Amino acid sequence: MKPLQAVAMGYVVIALFARQGGYDLLADPVGWALVLLGVRRLPDPVTRPTLLYVGAVALVVSAALWVPPVLDAVVAEDPSIAWAAGLPVLGFAALLFRELAGAARTAGDDTPATVLQGLVTLTVVVALLPVLVFGAGLEGLADLAGGSGQLLNLAAVAVLFSYSGRPWATDSTAAAPGGSGR
Repeated sequence: MKPLQAVAMGYVVIALFARQGGYDLLADPVGWALVLLGVRRLPDPVTRPTLLYVGAVALVVSAALWVPPVLDAVVAEDPSIAWAAGLPVLGFAALLFRELAGAARTAGDDTPATVLQGLVTLTVVVALLPVLVFGAGLEGLADLAGGSGQLLNLAAVAVLFSYSGRPWATDSTAAAPGGSGR
């Protein structure tokens, strides 16, 4: 499996849910493990320690929120706390798309670079819309905030799968003769 395919599959597991007894059978921490495994296999110019660190923070937060009483307590306390708990996810997405856009631009692959930069912008919008809903009391934007998050997930999966075969996004050690594939 190519690195961005693993990342995209992780996003699929994160985006979908199947509740049984309060637990999500498609556990987000499993999705984050796939995402981080894929990111670790990306070429060095894309893989940055900060990206892996923020992804690890998102994994830890998702593991804590996977437990139903914890998630229920966070949501019951204040919806803005649940939004804040999602910021590592959005931070990771923005960093990932920015790094991939830079790699595409460096490789002269302008269309993916533009699309990925657009995803950086969408990620920032998704992160800031709840500030307007919770902080400024613009309740009319609540549906837009939720819908834009879903749009971001769908776009991320589609784009990651679409660009997974690009040379700037493949694992160079897997393609090399005798490469270990890490």
